[in-house]
Amino acid sequence: MNLLDIDALTVRFGDMVAVDRASFAVAKGESFGLVGESGSGKSTVLRALAGLIDDWTGTARFDGKPLSAKRDRAFYARVQMVFQDPYGSLHPRQTIDRALAEPLAIHGLGDREGRIVRALEEVGLGTGFRFRYPHQLSGGQRQRIAIARALIVEPELLLLDEPTSALDVSIQAEVLNLLDALRRKRGLTFVMVSHNLAVVAHMCGRVAVMNRGRIVEEMDTAALREGRAADPYTKRLMEASRGYDRSRAARFAVPE
Repeated sequence: MNLLDIDALTVRFGDMVAVDRASFAVAKGESFGLVGESGSGKSTVLRALAGLIDDWTGTARFDGKPLSAKRDRAFYARVQMVFQDPYGSLHPRQTIDRALAEPLAIHGLGDREGRIVRALEEVGLGTGFRFRYPHQLSGGQRQRIAIARALIVEPELLLLDEPTSALDVSIQAEVLNLLDALRRKRGLTFVMVSHNLAVVAHMCGRVAVMNRGRIVEEMDTAALREGRAADPYTKRLMEASRGYDRSRAARFAVPE
């Protein structure tokens, strides 16, 4: 059964169409990726799903029920989002303890002490981090706190907006492996946005490729790894993701 069904989602900012009739479905327990270059519309899709953009058209269903532009508190107990910049998503003057306690208070969840301790342990941090401030943590530690804050209300769907792109390469894999382990342990559903095909191939079972607001192709990650793409844009994206190669670069060189 699908947890998320999106049909003809369209988002406009004035005269600009940021997302143009995007349609896809995500099954319960699945990890689904949206990839594309900067400005392709992938993060806008995620923000519309999260209720951060309320001016959109089309239809969206979560667990079989239609989503309106405005979401109630119950929706946010079941759907949480992890943002690209972990420092920007945490209040600089709030301790980690307060950052984790706030969603518990909003959703009226008890056992504050136990939930905070378990959340920190689950993301690989001890209780010694409870009363630190975001500036006292590394980028990877801050993103772990952001993940803990999202998961502390026990959601079913996690929306991931480039969750490792702001981190050092050396710790990106640690955070991705943590997310993958948490998804399997909790039976979570992921919708992950990334410009990095390698990240999506590692984390997701299926991927939709976006270009200029449209989904141009949907494929499983086995096809992605093997370079089997039908759309010319996807083929160019795959080519670019392989990095610098002298023979390929020579084909694009301007003759003297």
